Amino acid sequence: MRKRWVCGWIVALAAALGSVGGPAHAGLISERQEIQMGADAAQQIEAKYPLSKDAARTALVQRLGERLAAVSSRPGLSWHFRVIENDEVNALSVPGYVYVNTGLMDFVGGDRDQLAAVIAHEVAHTTRKHAARQTEKALIGSLALRFVFKDRNEIPTQLAGAAANLAILGYGRRDEFEADRVGAEYLIQAGFDPRGMVRFFEKLRAKEGKESKGLAVYFRTHPPTSERIRKLKEHLAKRGS
Repeated sequence: MRKRWVCGWIVALAAALGSVGGPAHAGLISERQEIQMGADAAQQIEAKYPLSKDAARTALVQRLGERLAAVSSRPGLSWHFRVIENDEVNALSVPGYVYVNTGLMDFVGGDRDQLAAVIAHEVAHTTRKHAARQTEKALIGSLALRFVFKDRNEIPTQLAGAAANLAILGYGRRDEFEADRVGAEYLIQAGFDPRGMVRFFEKLRAKEGKESKGLAVYFRTHPPTSERIRKLKEHLAKRGS
């Protein structure tokens, strides 16, 4: 697993075909397809990375996740919240599934609002359909479209496989900022301290540029942590939070 705290997933064609022009969301991928892709990718993630056997930690993540999913814009999805046994400060998600590393749980310590903030951010990637939009953008304008979607009700297994393999690659700046903002709203609605997200980023920023075992390192395509902190503070100030 790459050393960075990131979120979300990018599917096979985004890497194989490269980004191409087109609308942000063209409706090529139905919700049923999106969720099936997530379930298939989750199977492959769990085949590759060991889940934690710590029942207390798993129950905590499940409890916080369910509380956040209940106030999200897609509460009816079949949500799953799990813990990966890994020292890296990381979390990832595919539609309907959120995974938090034990290293991230150690990093936030007893601050449950920080942990909830990470989970809320991951939930927001699914509720805002970031994965589906990126997949569609990669597909639009490609001749491969006719081969990949011969049957629009059929989801290629290789697509889910790539989703699992690339789950930790993350998103671009716009999607990350949106997941921060929407995740903060979920924190407020669920009764958590939304400034827990600010505290998490401040703690992460303090470690950036230093040697720290298990600390995640952002890709250049992700927004600078300082910028995320600034935008979050501005948003919360407008909300009076």
